[in-house]
This record gives sequence, structure tokens and C-alpha cells, in this order.
Amino acid sequence: MSLTKPLLTAAVSLVLLATLTACGSGSDSGSDVDLDAAKSGLPSAKTLKDVEALISGAGLPCTDVTTDPNAHGAPAYGFISPTDEDADDEDKKEAAEWSIKEAGFCGDTNSDLGGWIIYLPEDMKAYQQRYKESIEKDENGEWSDLDRTGTSLVGADFVIDTTNLVRENPLLQSGLLILNCYPDLKVPSGYRTQDALVDGCVLTDYAPDTSE
Repeated sequence: MSLTKPLLTAAVSLVLLATLTACGSGSDSGSDVDLDAAKSGLPSAKTLKDVEALISGAGLPCTDVTTDPNAHGAPAYGFISPTDEDADDEDKKEAAEWSIKEAGFCGDTNSDLGGWIIYLPEDMKAYQQRYKESIEKDENGEWSDLDRTGTSLVGADFVIDTTNLVRENPLLQSGLLILNCYPDLKVPSGYRTQDALVDGCVLTDYAPDTSE
């Protein structure tokens, strides 16, 4: 089954919505953020439900987004969810470090397609900076495969962390790009790249094959 057509339709709708919002608002409040989203050329989604619609519009099983890190199907390591009723001070501190105002999950980590952790950052630049700081070489001086390929699919104002491999992920067809801060990344010609919001990182639809 081809996922391309419904996915692109959903993506185009979201981009158009971001553009119209930026151009049509008569209020200064939030207008700069909307304008930045439109300029980025990335899909925009303001709520967890909006991101759910983008994922499910790709034909992927994303319904009933939950903010509970312990929900069925969520990854065993959990996710940062500052609005969950069981979030403690440490959880909220970590969310603040990543500038995450809201988070949710859909899908099933144990399935072939995996699941999707959705983050809505308050400040996308701060999120990207924290991601850059989080990747590091292991005790043998090597980069992990995940650090080399990236794990976060970035929109204008949201992030999707996949619990499955990001390489050849159908969501890349929607215009989302992978945040990659691996210092030795070399993107072949023919792939899309654009500057991330922090030095030393790029946004790209290329994920190196680490099995080679």
C-alpha cells in the first residue's frame, strides 16, 4: 500500500495552514512564531492532535495520543511529559531543559512500525541546542548509530521521535527533516539539507546506513 499520496496531502494542508495563519493574523501575539514557521518551509502543527493527524494521515497507526509515559505501547524508557499527572519536579526540570511544553505518544513500540513520541517545544532553538549537547562519544571514543543517523523528525514547531529506525521513515515524505548534529555527517547530492537553528547541526532527509 502506498503511503505517499495521503501523507503529502496532509503535509501540504499543514504548511498552507501555517502560511495563512502567518499572513492573516491581525495580532502581534504569536505572529512572529507563525511567520518563522512559514519561512522554515517545514510542516507546522500547533497541538498534539494536529501532529496525530499528520501521522495518521500518512496511513500510520497513530490514534488517541496519550501524555502518559507508562501507557501501553510507550517505550520502556518513557518520554518527557511535563503535563502528565504523575510528572514530578525532576520530570518538569528535564522538560524545562529541553524547552518542552507538552508531549504525547501514539503507536506501539513493540510493533513493526513502532511508535511516535511527539514533543511541542516552547523554543525550538533551545530544544535543538539541548539535543546537540546530549549526543556524545561512548567510552571507546565512538559515536552511536543513533547519533550518526539522528532520531528526531523536525517540523516548524514540533518534533517526532520515532521508536523505530528513522532511516527511510515514511514521515520524511511529508517534508519533515531529521535533526542531525553528528560532526562528520556528509550528505550526498540529491538530498535536501538546510541549516538547523544551532551551529554544528543540520536538517536533512538523509540518514546514513550505519550497517555498511
